[in-house]
Amino acid sequence: MIDGSAIAQAHRCLLLDFDGPVCAVFSDLTDRAAVAELVAELPAPLPDELRTTRDPFFVLQYAATTYDYSTTARLERCFTEFELAAARKARPTPHADEVIRYTAMNSRIIAIVSNNSVTAIDAYLTQHGLRPFVSGIFGRTATNLTKLKPSPFLLEEAVDQLAVLSSDCVFVGDSITDLQAAHAAHVPVVAFANKPGKADDFTRYQPAAVIRSMAELLPASH
Repeated sequence: MIDGSAIAQAHRCLLLDFDGPVCAVFSDLTDRAAVAELVAELPAPLPDELRTTRDPFFVLQYAATTYDYSTTARLERCFTEFELAAARKARPTPHADEVIRYTAMNSRIIAIVSNNSVTAIDAYLTQHGLRPFVSGIFGRTATNLTKLKPSPFLLEEAVDQLAVLSSDCVFVGDSITDLQAAHAAHVPVVAFANKPGKADDFTRYQPAAVIRSMAELLPASH
């Protein structure tokens, strides 16, 4: 396994997941609050696993495969508003801003690929002065709720719209679903182990590299 900086510098396009590699959007408490808000919007009766989950994306995907488009779109708008409020207060991941600026200023492409909403990601990047450096945002919309990671759809969309090859890219994610999506899209992946125990969990998914700080994507001379 090579180090994060070497693999980042070897590819002309750096794709970043949003929640984790760029900032900390949700705490556990916020996750549960989002679930409660989304579940309240759905007609009863609901399955037990929907009431007990802490994953708002599970609620969205359940809705997308169960209800009509108008119900699903309303739920997605509700979650986007929740994400916008969270993004305004999100804690930047240390060194993420340096990675974004350095990549763009050295004639390489950088883009965001995330299950979070395009609207919330755009708002965060704009608030922190990072939007001009980012070539594209490939995130959740009301029409792609069944195609979120671990589906390769968003990564494939990024590769297509950025007019690059999958082999030109490297994706940085902090979850197993990120690694699964990258493998399915044939994009090399760097696993960001930003919490204890994650590095061990990532091992069987064979990432190209494992990093514990976003600074590891920068050259030593930076």
